[in-house]
Amino acid sequence: MGAFIAKMLLPTVSSLVFLPTASVAAKRGFHMEAMVYFFTMFFIAIYHACDGPGLSILCFMRYDVLEYFSVYGTALSMWVTLIALGDFDEPQRSSMTMFGVLTIAVRIYQDRWGYGIYSGPIGSAVFIITVRWLQKMKQLRAVYPEKAVYTQQVGPGCCFGALALMLRFYFEEWDYAYVHSFYHLSLAVSFVLLLPKKNRYAGTGRNAAKLSFLGLFCCSMSPSSPKDKTDESLLKKKEKKEKKKKKEKKKSHFVWSIPTELWTRRCSTPILPVYNSPPPSPVKETSPEDGESSTPVMPVHNPAPSTPVTGTSVSRLKEMNGWK
Repeated sequence: MGAFIAKMLLPTVSSLVFLPTASVAAKRGFHMEAMVYFFTMFFIAIYHACDGPGLSILCFMRYDVLEYFSVYGTALSMWVTLIALGDFDEPQRSSMTMFGVLTIAVRIYQDRWGYGIYSGPIGSAVFIITVRWLQKMKQLRAVYPEKAVYTQQVGPGCCFGALALMLRFYFEEWDYAYVHSFYHLSLAVSFVLLLPKKNRYAGTGRNAAKLSFLGLFCCSMSPSSPKDKTDESLLKKKEKKEKKKKKEKKKSHFVWSIPTELWTRRCSTPILPVYNSPPPSPVKETSPEDGESSTPVMPVHNPAPSTPVTGTSVSRLKEMNGWK
């Protein structure tokens, strides 16, 4: 009897493997994906608990509603995982995620057990990712993403995903409890493998975005992404370079830019005192025959201007200094 009860509860317990998947997603910065995984785990666990003995008290919703949301959560988890693998920019990423949320809801409402509930989201996501990566390869003329992504993430993740779908549609008749439990396990492992190592929109280090209860309900602003910060730093560097170029252009327009710097090193005066006094005016000497005193008279010099000349006109400076 105990073995029978344990076998009946095995699908419910195996659905808890999505909890570590949600934890890994949150640690990598994929908070939306973590919420979807937790949503899937919750409704799958309640749905299978209603089938088990003595747990019908947990069925707080109608059985068909629990069935709908368990299938919907599984398909949505596949969609958001593949979109995260594609590493799309905004707003393409959010638009594609919402497109999947709406179309999957309509599709599963029509049919909950057909092959299309999973093949539709998977096929659409694979097609979009293929187009995206081929465009990147054409631009970079190299393999995109790195080979390690194909060998460590895409390959193993697709293998576990294919194994999960095979167990779900072809081998459940053998032993529903064990096969369906392995289906949950392989599906959770495929999500962990396909999910990228880091979310580049979540930040890194101290600026990493963290999801908490207060942050979820108080709408706290998350820090800017590293991509935005790099863009801001590049813009600042460009502005500094432009300012330096403008200053250099302004300096090149002045005539006395270089001589002024040389003069200021030798003289403490900041202004060039460029002025040559004219030769002294000759004075006639008087003789005693003229009836005047014969005392010699000192030559009279014209006084220099009180303020030095600071103009930039070359011709004017030549005239005042007697240059040719």
